[in-house]
Amino acid sequence: MASIQNKEQYRTPRTGGRLPPGLGLLLPTLLPLGLLVMAMILPGFMFESDQTASTIGLGPAAWPEAILMAMAVFCVLWIARDVWALGAAGRRPTLSFPVEDDHYHFGKALIGLLLIIAYGWSLPVFGFAVTTTIFIMIWCLFGGLRNVLVLIPVTVIGTIGLMWLFMGLALMPLPRGYGVFDNFSIWLLRATGIY
Repeated sequence: MASIQNKEQYRTPRTGGRLPPGLGLLLPTLLPLGLLVMAMILPGFMFESDQTASTIGLGPAAWPEAILMAMAVFCVLWIARDVWALGAAGRRPTLSFPVEDDHYHFGKALIGLLLIIAYGWSLPVFGFAVTTTIFIMIWCLFGGLRNVLVLIPVTVIGTIGLMWLFMGLALMPLPRGYGVFDNFSIWLLRATGIY
């Protein structure tokens, strides 16, 4: 009788049964393992160019390489935590469905997506500096931030910080806009010391 129950417990998915209990618990750990493999492989496929790296700034590869390196580090931590959790009785892997405290607002999500699309569309026209400033301000207002003494510094410091990160350190040629916006972008880049 006991041997029949053990056979029932270890059926494979092809026969319509369940995975062994230990193997079923390992399934959530496959996600960070897959992300770790991608983070290690993808840097070799990012840039195929014979150009030599610039000695000024970090260069365009620095940003994606930093993201992939951070993803690899956090995946290793995630895997280590899951292995630790599976080794102790009563603990489960970290991957689980989030518990929503409030109702999901599809209207807000749609407006957020439209804001992101409008941001991408307006970048070439108004330039990175102006578009990013407006986008951060609208996003903060949309998120409920109404204090002007906080809103303006967050918007200005956030925009200049992003300009320094992408245009100053990573040397990415972001759009400056047309006409008056181009002149303003050049003035701002010179005023902040990026150009």
